Amino acid sequence: MRALRYFLFLPLGFATSNLCGQNLVINGSFEEYVSCPGSYSQSSAEFRVNGWRSLTNGSPDYFNSCSEGEAAVPYNWAGVSEAFDGYGYVGLYTYMSQPKEYREYLHSRLAKPLVKDSLYYIEFRYKLSSYSKYSVDRIGILLSDSLKTFNHDHALKVSPTISFVKDSALTPETGGWELAQAEYRAKGNERFLTIGNFSDNINTRTYYIRFRPEAEPMLAQSAYYYIDDVKVTPGFSEDAQIDLPPVFTGDNPELNTTYVLKNIQFGFNSYELMPESYYDLERVVAYMKSHPEISVELSGHTDSLGDNSYNETLSLNRARSAASYIVSKGIAKSRISSKGYGEEQPVRQGEDDASHELNRRVEIRFYR
Repeated sequence: MRALRYFLFLPLGFATSNLCGQNLVINGSFEEYVSCPGSYSQSSAEFRVNGWRSLTNGSPDYFNSCSEGEAAVPYNWAGVSEAFDGYGYVGLYTYMSQPKEYREYLHSRLAKPLVKDSLYYIEFRYKLSSYSKYSVDRIGILLSDSLKTFNHDHALKVSPTISFVKDSALTPETGGWELAQAEYRAKGNERFLTIGNFSDNINTRTYYIRFRPEAEPMLAQSAYYYIDDVKVTPGFSEDAQIDLPPVFTGDNPELNTTYVLKNIQFGFNSYELMPESYYDLERVVAYMKSHPEISVELSGHTDSLGDNSYNETLSLNRARSAASYIVSKGIAKSRISSKGYGEEQPVRQGEDDASHELNRRVEIRFYR
């Protein structure tokens, strides 16, 4: 995955007012929690914030003003800071000099996958904790279609999608809520987000804050940052992105053009044709009988529910069911081919019922 590198945190022409869609990050301001935190997390399993988890054995920490202990806001074990937005934020280690390259990463599933070639605005706030003796020059964000959990707590050997790199590890903004902000053109189907420092110690520039008192022994060799207000927002009207293939109406179709057979219906998790499917298929039969030189390719498509391999098989069987009906009406089997694409070619990205309904379809292409 090619990483985008941003040296400026306020790219020219980028403004929050340009955000014209819904934030796809669930609980991006960390206001919703499973339980009010009492102290720092001693294991990744103890980090419990709605919509978020740890990607490694590292253990990010949750802070909220509901706490009366070491995880309170504004006063907590890592420093003193109000939340940028609301009452809560998360903290993670982005650097540790000794005894190992310890790292922590925040991981979340987006509300819906990103649409290929579409523009998104990405931003989050980060702030060096006031008890950290080190600051760093970078933080990154990874957008991916899948990502496993790593059984270690070191720097990930994964290139981030976007690297936010400053000219120096210490700037006039260090210690305040800094803004990481970028535009991103989606490759398609990215549905996971991960935040952290993806560079090892050698490639991470640091600054030792000599005159800062060592108020917290755990941060004497570390850079620890608070994270808040994470956003991934579409830079387009989502309804305008639905580009459905034309519907086959029985009139003379254009050759080598894909059409949707609008009323082909199957039972749930079944490839048995329902009676309402026959009308559209009869129109295909009539056209092929009057044009014996024409062949067709039928392709089945499913929604994203269920296993990928299962959906691919189901979609192929559904295309074959439609083909079998056409053959049963006197059309030569040699004139029909069938393919199954499963969930690979959605016409609309999303996990809502409307998107699933649009993506469950049988398409047809006429050719000589």
